[in-house]
Amino acid sequence: MMTMTPHSLALVLSTTGDIESATMIANQLIAERLAACVQITGPLQSVYRWQNSVETATEYRLMIKTSLHCWERLRDRLKQLHPYDEPQIVMLAIDDAVDGYRQWVINETLS
Repeated sequence: MMTMTPHSLALVLSTTGDIESATMIANQLIAERLAACVQITGPLQSVYRWQNSVETATEYRLMIKTSLHCWERLRDRLKQLHPYDEPQIVMLAIDDAVDGYRQWVINETLS
């Protein structure tokens, strides 16, 4: 296992309720160089408990590729941009990646 450094990569997961919000967030994160790539998948069904009630919602998943160097700024910006009161914002540190891909993500997110 490699040591995590600011030049390590991260995958950030979030969901939104509509494709327009997902696309707006993706474009903004790329424009601000907080992400190298954002993949949007969906629609998908989410079942969850919210305020003591079981809810079902159609959502779109954002898979945000970034560097650990950007994680805190990305997290804070995603909170600002997100339409949900309590958005899912989960960061998964990436232990390893091929060198060319790693360098591309680092180059795109180190401004």
